[in-house]
Amino acid sequence: MTNEKIEYEVGSGNVFKDLEIPNPEEYLAKARLALIIYDIITEKKLKHGKAAKQLGISKPEVKALLNGRLDDFSIERLFALLRKLDRDIEIVVRARPADTSPAEISISTAV
Repeated sequence: MTNEKIEYEVGSGNVFKDLEIPNPEEYLAKARLALIIYDIITEKKLKHGKAAKQLGISKPEVKALLNGRLDDFSIERLFALLRKLDRDIEIVVRARPADTSPAEISISTAV
């Protein structure tokens, strides 16, 4: 084993921002919402057909959603899918202290 120094760059915490994708906060929010939907579908052990029926979307759309292909899913549509999975959604808007990083979208689940 050598003592090579490995160069690296610390990420911003948002991979979409690091990759310079337009609207990175929106992409990250959609990814987090999709992960919550994925977790619910997995927890309920729903097959694609059953999930599609419950969500009111096609099986290919379920597959795209579960594989993170989210271009055809708006945040509003993901909210609607969560509601179809019997989840409440709470949105909190608050002022950002001036001495902190730029405003962001934060999504979390209740334990």
